[in-house]
Amino acid sequence: MAKGKGSGDAVLAGRSRKARQDGVETREAILAAAEAEFAEKGFALASAREICRRARANSALMNRYFGSKEALYRIVAKRLFGDLGAPLAKLADGVKDEKSWRAAVREWVDDMLFMTLPTEKAQKLCAGLFRHEVTSPTKFHEEFKEAFGRPVYEGLRKLLAMKVKDEEGLELLTTSIWAQVSVYALADRKWHDSFRPKGLDNRAWAEKVRDHICEQVLMVTRGTKE
Repeated sequence: MAKGKGSGDAVLAGRSRKARQDGVETREAILAAAEAEFAEKGFALASAREICRRARANSALMNRYFGSKEALYRIVAKRLFGDLGAPLAKLADGVKDEKSWRAAVREWVDDMLFMTLPTEKAQKLCAGLFRHEVTSPTKFHEEFKEAFGRPVYEGLRKLLAMKVKDEEGLELLTTSIWAQVSVYALADRKWHDSFRPKGLDNRAWAEKVRDHICEQVLMVTRGTKE
């Protein structure tokens, strides 16, 4: 009898592990589907039904794991942007001389272009969500701005403040660089293709854009003019 009971426990334990595994896989499938749907259409036009269709899951499971479309959107945004702001906000802390300052500016521009001028699928999802959130802000916009946007912007401003002491000039340069980097996330693929020189892939083009922006920063901080 004890042996039979033990065998039954083993079967139940096996089913429980399988259920947990299936639950994790289903949850991940829904998140991946939601990332694609929100990046393509934005929050307002994204369909919970379409997310479930992409994930091959039913709406009951989506509600069970995430509660609502709004809750799912917040999780997706945090998942895609992650701790984007934290490392960029701290770049200035590692500056010790001119060489490390230039390297920090380059890293800031490079990391931002990594998201806004995407070459990989995950980056394209970030860029898509960024574009929709800027052009059609959701009720979570201020939350995302404080969590992700502001730390990134302030990280750049802190770097530039090491060279530009005039407050008005500092703000102008910071917003100019921010706009040049961000604009790529606001455009669709056709726009990118129309401006990218023939013969250059996305990665090579992103590197040229980075170098161009960094050169502008160096010119301004040296006090020279074009």
